[in-house]
Amino acid sequence: MKNRQEVISILGVIALAVGLPIILKAANSLMRSGVTAEGRLAAINVETDRSLGPMPKPWLALAQGGQNQETFLVTNASAVAQLKPEYIRIDHIFDGFGVVGRDQQGGLTFDWSRLDAVVGEMTNMGAKPFLVLSYMPPVLATTDEVSEPRNWNDWSEVVQKTIEHYSGSLGIDGVYYEVWNEPNWFGNWTMGGTKDYRNLYAYAAAGAQAAKNTKPFKIGGPATTGLYKNWLDGFLDWALANKVRMDFYSWHRYDLDMSQYQADIQQIEAYKQTHPNYAGLETLITETGANSKAGGDNDNDIGAAQAVAVERAMMAKVNYAFNFAVAGDWGLVGKPRYTALAFLTALGDERLPVTGEGSWVEAVAARKGETDQVVVTNYDPKNQHSETVPMTFMNLQNQNFTLKTTTLEGVSTTTKVATTAAVLQTQIPMPPNEVVLVELTPGS
Repeated sequence: MKNRQEVISILGVIALAVGLPIILKAANSLMRSGVTAEGRLAAINVETDRSLGPMPKPWLALAQGGQNQETFLVTNASAVAQLKPEYIRIDHIFDGFGVVGRDQQGGLTFDWSRLDAVVGEMTNMGAKPFLVLSYMPPVLATTDEVSEPRNWNDWSEVVQKTIEHYSGSLGIDGVYYEVWNEPNWFGNWTMGGTKDYRNLYAYAAAGAQAAKNTKPFKIGGPATTGLYKNWLDGFLDWALANKVRMDFYSWHRYDLDMSQYQADIQQIEAYKQTHPNYAGLETLITETGANSKAGGDNDNDIGAAQAVAVERAMMAKVNYAFNFAVAGDWGLVGKPRYTALAFLTALGDERLPVTGEGSWVEAVAARKGETDQVVVTNYDPKNQHSETVPMTFMNLQNQNFTLKTTTLEGVSTTTKVATTAAVLQTQIPMPPNEVVLVELTPGS
């Protein structure tokens, strides 16, 4: 009888250890399933014993415009390097760096020195250049920097020489070349009509095809101010019909409304599903932020929480979502958005499953060495919603841990904790537009 009771007791402990995580997860979900007048509360569950594979990191990309274009990396080198960008996008390369000139015979000449200095800063910190082929070099332009060239073949040659220099002579592998920046805005280019963007792109693509002795590179566009159906259909259909090289499709999105980002993805995925030749077409958001105007929400906690929400939503949907900009009026260095991106950059390379997200609170989880990490954002553009979020780490080994939380404001708290039945629970206070990095590391 005694042995039987011992067996029953042992089985009970095993059942509790196996079943408790499931029970707690269900209890969390039930506890938070109540819907408020505006949305659903969160109860974050992290499955620490199951990998979703490599972590997509669309946030490892930054963009810079015309402001401070020759100094933005020199003056912010350490801060930018800490974000570990894989690519840094820069435009105005033809009208802002004195690249293209003419000799006495009227032939084109090239001086790469000023642009090389900026590209050198990128490569020194481990990033690659994403070069926007804009705007029209003064020696080519019919009127101003956003006009058509006087000679289209000259435009092809400029593109060819640019690619041969950076992907050839300098030997940089994997450079992106984007044809123009916001053509529907800067120059009023259209999809069709008398000032057809497709002419601009066709001659650029011809120059790219003519480039010799280069490392692999990518060319694409159109980097419009949004994802517009007439541009999507007209541009990609035309490129396919005319066998014009197209390595990626790009657009910009500045919006506080997350549904706009989701609508972009749905639109381009719907197009790709009906065009099998473009099934694997790379997609890029080459500028993003809370607002296309400088300052405001770009510089506060709303912009920080929005940045995390956008990057989380774009994971595995776009290759990169470039935050604009590094420096200048739109600059993110020293702002809450920088800290939020630094939290994402800190995540390891192995993605962990997360369940229990709510209408405001979302999370990304990863493993980095032995540490389980979660970046949590409470994004509310109304700047009103607060909640304290239950967070459960599931399927852990029974042992002691160090739990560290770091807030957007730089407040860091470290506590010693221990699991119960392979589960660890904590509570994360999330005021409006808070972003928190949570790290759980084995050891006393």
